[in-house]
Amino acid sequence: MLSPHELATLMLLNSSERRIESLDPDVLALHHYELVQVHELRGGAAALQISARGRDLLKRLGMDGAR
Repeated sequence: MLSPHELATLMLLNSSERRIESLDPDVLALHHYELVQVHELRGGAAALQISARGRDLLKRLGMDGAR
């Protein structure tokens, strides 16, 4: 089960791709559940992208932004 913070993080990532400096516990949990993908960028930064599994979860919860 996802925590409210993890779910909020997933919703933020669904709205746009975010650039992050470090992987916080919420992001690590989402990555563990294969709900996000982490792509390393130059300079040690990382870009997060919601995975198909993450999009499917939000869609089933009615939080995908589609109207």
